[in-house]
Amino acid sequence: MTNGSVTLKVYDPTGALETTLLHAPRLDTLAGKTICELSNASWEFDRIFPAIRETLQNRFPTARFLPYADVIPVRPQLDNVENVSKVVKERGCDAVITGMAA
Repeated sequence: MTNGSVTLKVYDPTGALETTLLHAPRLDTLAGKTICELSNASWEFDRIFPAIRETLQNRFPTARFLPYADVIPVRPQLDNVENVSKVVKERGCDAVITGMAA
């Protein structure tokens, strides 16, 4: 055992990324908007999406919903993010519901 000093280097694990835009601009309403669903087939997605769709449709009757099965097949979404962005734009989506997780 030594009684000498020890120097430790500690690194900040949070990184140093500058964020200039925290979120996409929010819509003031979903009325009259096209809302696309994107699923990664996480737990209960086939039960949760219809429940969300029904709840929002009751609140915003003029909103148009494109169910996840009609937008992009489930697994390719994860493989090609650029394609997801392209398809969402082509389908005229004003908003996207995604992020279903267990």
